[in-house]
Amino acid sequence: MPKLNKVSISNGLFIDGTKINGLTDIDIKSSVDNVSEVTLKFYGIIEGLDNIQETYKFEAPKKTYKPNRKYGSR
Repeated sequence: MPKLNKVSISNGLFIDGTKINGLTDIDIKSSVDNVSEVTLKFYGIIEGLDNIQETYKFEAPKKTYKPNRKYGSR
């Protein structure tokens, strides 16, 4: 079994000594194996997703495209 995280509940929720803020929902399922399943929902800013700077812009073409075709009658 891999190393499990230590979760403590006292004046907030802590995982391995780090307090988790912005919680919206917690689901704890405890079993007789002395191991609990913890499901968290929380708000956060995702590095690389929520803080992307706008580096490009889509602009309309300056001149409308018209094909250079002459249709002659036969």
